[in-house]
Amino acid sequence: MTVAQRKEAHELRKTLKPLMEKRRRARINESLNHLKTLILPLVGKDASRYSKLEKADILEMTVRFLRDLPSTSVKGQTGSYKEGYKACLQRISAILPQSNLETETRQRVNEFIQHSMVSATSSCQNCCAQNSRMISQMHQRLVSLRNSNSATENHSISTASAPSQPQPVPQAAVDMWRPW
Repeated sequence: MTVAQRKEAHELRKTLKPLMEKRRRARINESLNHLKTLILPLVGKDASRYSKLEKADILEMTVRFLRDLPSTSVKGQTGSYKEGYKACLQRISAILPQSNLETETRQRVNEFIQHSMVSATSSCQNCCAQNSRMISQMHQRLVSLRNSNSATENHSISTASAPSQPQPVPQAAVDMWRPW
């Protein structure tokens, strides 16, 4: 690289650095504003009254909220799901009176929450048991597919002179449930 090229590259970096810093600060400010819109309802504050908050205030509110969350120990899949579901329902029921929903809608949501709290125990156990069965079935299918693929690869390596033809898709792969 010549001296002129190095000087030109240095000037270019000198010009781009303030633009990169401006973009970085804009991303930080945008994320803090998004965090503010998320945290204010969770801590029970009215967003219209707290339109101008310092960045440090937003971060402190977030830290306080996260610190006050009940810590959960490692438990079984069913127990943690149930606890999370119930905690979510409790938060919604706490925020519901402060919402600007119509009275009828608020009552319907509240009835749903109460019904869900009562039936959460049995439905969560059923849901997690079904998921566990499905996961083990998917695991077994994947193992069998892996074994059949490795057998196919070994066969194709040993018969390298044979023309390659597309392999049929195993039926297990077609029937497999996918969440997407």
